[in-house]
Amino acid sequence: MRISDAKPPSAASGEITVAAPASALRAAALTLIACAFFAAANAFAKGAQVDGAMPPQQVTFFRFLFGFLTLLPWILLARGPVFRTAVPHIHAIRVIFGMSGVICMFAALAHLPLADVTAIAWANPLVAMLLAALFLGDRISGRRWLFAAIGFAGVLVMMRPSGAAFGWEGLFALGAALFIGAEVAAIRALAGRDGSLTVLAIANAGGCLATLLIAAPVMILPDGWQLFAMAMTGSLMVTGQLLFMAAIRLRETSFVAPFYYATLLFAFVYGMVFFGEIPDLWVFVGAGAIVFSGIAITLQSAREERLRRVT
Repeated sequence: MRISDAKPPSAASGEITVAAPASALRAAALTLIACAFFAAANAFAKGAQVDGAMPPQQVTFFRFLFGFLTLLPWILLARGPVFRTAVPHIHAIRVIFGMSGVICMFAALAHLPLADVTAIAWANPLVAMLLAALFLGDRISGRRWLFAAIGFAGVLVMMRPSGAAFGWEGLFALGAALFIGAEVAAIRALAGRDGSLTVLAIANAGGCLATLLIAAPVMILPDGWQLFAMAMTGSLMVTGQLLFMAAIRLRETSFVAPFYYATLLFAFVYGMVFFGEIPDLWVFVGAGAIVFSGIAITLQSAREERLRRVT
């Protein structure tokens, strides 16, 4: 089960379940709450860097540290060894990609609007789809390639409005999409091998240890607000992941996917309210193309999976 830092769901994840229609409202509500938490986590990460003094590597370290601490009660109450796995190398690859994606996202958040970074990073399903085709043997239909092209066009539109988007700040946002997409492909490889709690626990513990090595040389003493913001970044992200997992258990991935993209809506709202960021028309056009692409790919994947099962 996914996910690290608010990565959109994929119908090809192998976690499709069927539940009674009465569960639809609960699944939608849980997903929307999770979306609010994901966007809030990124907003706190941006707030921790508002003066430009806090290195993104340090924010990433505290995100994983407090994420692991939030997850700790579930780990202690779990039946059986949570950290036992037969595929540690895949988990290691996932941790490296996930850590790199979060660092890139937080570096971009320090300099670009919250909604812009969120939307560009949300193009990661396009990368995941390509890598799954190359390394996991997925067969990608023409329609899914078309939807992927629309999403890529949306990314270009998102990077068009300001010159800063073509600088290193925008490249960090694009890097976040690439690394997170690679992480999603790694998680696909973990599907059916380890449980959701094991995947989350190893990701947060491994991410904490890995980012400590990177953050230690540049770490500074945070003030009270920065420490609070970084703590909220980790705890809100993991709480959102747990809520999203609960939603997936109630309804299939193709059902919750459209609701998941409400994260971008919350990012728009938080950006306007807390950072005074007013999106222009190009931001809405590009974000709309990315959201359409992600939802269309998910629904088309689910449709193709159903057809394969029938035939």
